[in-house]
Amino acid sequence: MANAGRQDDIMELYRLWEHEPHKSVRDKIMHSIHLLKNEDGAVKSMREALLKAHRSGDTDEIKDIHDFIANKAKYHH
Repeated sequence: MANAGRQDDIMELYRLWEHEPHKSVRDKIMHSIHLLKNEDGAVKSMREALLKAHRSGDTDEIKDIHDFIANKAKYHH
């Protein structure tokens, strides 16, 4: 089941896919859709924490999150 928090992102990617003439780009778009639909709970939690920090302007928290995920492969696509 698609991640409800990413539904707008997924729909935007489908719109892009519909109008993209190049197969290689369409394939990359579909891969991105797959990643969003199957987002790991830890990734979702980290993304939400990062968004919260950005919204509140907490630059120390933003830096801490970036430092934490920098060398953790599961947070990278």
